[in-house]
Amino acid sequence: MRKLFTPILVVASVCGALHAQQTPQYSLYQLNPYAYNPAYAGTENTLVATGVYRQQWSNLKGAPETQHLNIHMPLYFISSGVGLKVENDAIGAHRSTQALLSFSYHLELGRQATLSAGISGGYLQYGLDGDKLRAPEGIYADAGVFSHNDPNLPEGKVQAGTTVVEAGLYLQWKELGLGVATQPAFAPVLETQTNGAFRLKPARHYLAMASYRVEIGENLALRPAVLVKTDFIETQTEISAVFRWRENIFAGASLRGMSNSARDAVVLLGGLRLNERTTLAYSFDIPLSALEAANRGSHELLLRYELNKPIGTGKLPPIIYNPRFF
Repeated sequence: MRKLFTPILVVASVCGALHAQQTPQYSLYQLNPYAYNPAYAGTENTLVATGVYRQQWSNLKGAPETQHLNIHMPLYFISSGVGLKVENDAIGAHRSTQALLSFSYHLELGRQATLSAGISGGYLQYGLDGDKLRAPEGIYADAGVFSHNDPNLPEGKVQAGTTVVEAGLYLQWKELGLGVATQPAFAPVLETQTNGAFRLKPARHYLAMASYRVEIGENLALRPAVLVKTDFIETQTEISAVFRWRENIFAGASLRGMSNSARDAVVLLGGLRLNERTTLAYSFDIPLSALEAANRGSHELLLRYELNKPIGTGKLPPIIYNPRFF
């Protein structure tokens, strides 16, 4: 779910302030649940690193472009997990960069269920490039004349920063995963009393995700999932189904937006394991919203690395080298 203002061309001023709130959109959320929920850190019992590049609404000038990198791992000796998330999100004249550290505590509920509670903390840096803005009364001559003729809009780059806190719960019971989390999106508010000055206003978002694995046969499995995002003003629901063949190849589809007002895209996705530790995935969003005529869809590429062995569970056995491989 995204709410945008001033993508790049037009600036609207209401009651002396400008508002925006932005949360990055990911179509491959099933492969990257830690991006949405800090309680997921360490629940896979090994070190996991994920990188994502997303180009949203391609061919639309000023459209969102996101880079995301995270890594998380368990800490068995205190029944916990830790993680790090770094994200850069650019939308037209706006750019936000954040880095957060996460800690989660895992509580076993019997032999087949684990409840995790997690929290993240970090810093978000927001920047606005006034040179990319255009106002209706502005003067933008080729001879170097540049003026918005609006005291609320900056000329040049301005920045502001703030601390960030996220929290979540995650329950894993057999093949069922359930998670709820809250993430802050910060709205830059341009103040009228000072030319170009602005502050960051928190606009909290809430997320819920559920997934379940169904064994169809010896080699085929299905994982349906649902992701709900809301700020209690607008709500967007995404449903997905992914088929996996022999744990090596997978393909599926999603529908984002279940109502006419929230309908966004149909997502086609697929991927494969390059080796025992590395997975590559790609998704393409077919637009369904009012922006359908102005863009050629969205692209997302994900690369995931899994160490595939426990960490910190005891002293490793001695290494015996085979001379055949020297």
